[in-house]
Amino acid sequence: MAPSLVTSYAVYANASNTTTLTTTTFTPSNGEVLVVKLATWDTAVSMGAPTGGSQTFTSRNIVAPGGFNNWCGIYTAVVSGSPVNMTVSSTPSATSWHSMVVERWSGATLAASPAVNATTSGTGTCSTTLTTTAANSVVSWTSADASDKDPSTRAYLSSATEDGLQDGHVGNNMVAYYAYQSAATAGSQTMGLSAPTPQTWVLAGIEVKAAATASGPIKPLSQYTGFF
Repeated sequence: MAPSLVTSYAVYANASNTTTLTTTTFTPSNGEVLVVKLATWDTAVSMGAPTGGSQTFTSRNIVAPGGFNNWCGIYTAVVSGSPVNMTVSSTPSATSWHSMVVERWSGATLAASPAVNATTSGTGTCSTTLTTTAANSVVSWTSADASDKDPSTRAYLSSATEDGLQDGHVGNNMVAYYAYQSAATAGSQTMGLSAPTPQTWVLAGIEVKAAATASGPIKPLSQYTGFF
């Protein structure tokens, strides 16, 4: 069975500043996979490693190609220690427009080195691929467009579901997209948008795998000696 999205939290800076982004308070279950997707308007401005709930967040995919581009990044954590209430926060390294989406996935797991996309930036249509390694995975991603095209015509590839949009195209500020999609079989997954175009885009994606389920034959009670 594929991972299930418990909920996601989108947080946006309302100006070019150094404001720390913080989710609302939530209570996760042990074993949930947290995917923290981040973006800034400036390729030279990174978002700091997320903090919250005494959890350990690991950097998985950082895209900072330099030049006239945005910055995108993905961090993950597997919830442990039964936090009662927690938030997730991240702070930019300098003044910039910036945003964050935090996803909570149940029935999920991560590879030691999760699959990520190899091609991370380009111009024209925002489209790249990620090769998943297992069936029934989810591919979660974020992209940002330095050309700040009006996102009102946005159309996601591979039937992706949007779970965040920072629309700063008025004033040529920041446009960032946040989405996830199902990957029923292992192999190449196309991510991105067919519109608007052309974009000057960066994109970071990651595979979230389905948790393993116990399997095997059920033994008859007669084989369990000494327990009754």
